[in-house]
Amino acid sequence: MSNYWKDRMAAAQENISAKKRKEIDKQIKKYYKAAMEELTESFAATYDKILLQEAKGMQITPALLYRLDSYWKLQGQIKQVMQKLGDKQIALLSKQFEENFFEIYHSIALPTDKEFGTLPQEMVTQMVNQIWAADGLSWSARVWKNTEYLAETLNEQLIHCVATGKKTTELKNLLQERFGVSYVQADTLARTELAHIQTTAAQKRYEDAGITKVQLWADADERRCKICGKLHKKIYNVHEQMPVPVHPRCRCVMIPVIDD
Repeated sequence: MSNYWKDRMAAAQENISAKKRKEIDKQIKKYYKAAMEELTESFAATYDKILLQEAKGMQITPALLYRLDSYWKLQGQIKQVMQKLGDKQIALLSKQFEENFFEIYHSIALPTDKEFGTLPQEMVTQMVNQIWAADGLSWSARVWKNTEYLAETLNEQLIHCVATGKKTTELKNLLQERFGVSYVQADTLARTELAHIQTTAAQKRYEDAGITKVQLWADADERRCKICGKLHKKIYNVHEQMPVPVHPRCRCVMIPVIDD
């Protein structure tokens, strides 16, 4: 197979996943924006009560914060908002990941007489949810890990502001910064998982077509990293565990090795 056709096959897979990345990113931004707006105002209201106590001559300490009913109500609200944020992400990603798997699988045209049918939904769901990363976590577990860490860091910023006497506007800025970091992590998770699903779907298609060898194909643009560049064109047995994604946000694909 010539490099021209290899590039076209790789680009076809990447275009499908790129569309999914765009759809996912649009929704996750909405989820994070809604959660940020709701909690930022609640944090600010609680913090304003602390500042009001300071105006009355009380010494501001984290211990004072823990005595406020509004603080504990805020903790309950944080838990509810994080639960909603996680649930929405998992519902979205489950749907988009499975769609991406089917679309990649059925988009790959191969010069083979071997027919293939529709994959069972249960099989695709199982393959999409399989644990593959070194940390031993499923993608859904990583979603919850990210939301839990966000809740922790939001609380840390509130306590930090109480301890250092920051203004309410400064607290809001710090909270928005933490939401931004968590959003980037959520986006990276989705992009990396899509790369894995794309690879798994292509590998399954090649196996079903009777192909025995596959090749890692990296984008040739300026965003290609040195790691992917070194692996470009490396050949693997189709039954091996594939190296893609090579790293978070990886854009490499696996293409079949077919004689011209």
